[in-house]
Amino acid sequence: MRKDSFNNIGRKTDAHLLQALHILFTEIQVLKRAIQDSFQTADTTVELRDAAFVKDTVGVSDRTLLRYQNLGLIQVYQRDKGGKKYFQLDDVLRLKRYLNG
Repeated sequence: MRKDSFNNIGRKTDAHLLQALHILFTEIQVLKRAIQDSFQTADTTVELRDAAFVKDTVGVSDRTLLRYQNLGLIQVYQRDKGGKKYFQLDDVLRLKRYLNG
């Protein structure tokens, strides 16, 4: 067996493993969100803030905020008809604490 053929097999295996881990991570995030939603009661008021407030408060750019959304560090709570994103104030403050250490 040649050395190159072993490396190609290992890379394919690593890619499949990373893909499986990504799928698992996505499923965990969905379950986490469902659990959090089930604990919220109807009488609690949720303070929402738009993306501009989040960027100013946390100190990040549009692209970085989108990357944090894709990583699951902050979730969009609601969108209006124009597509404007709104985030929970608690999530914004948690993200700020996380980034500032």
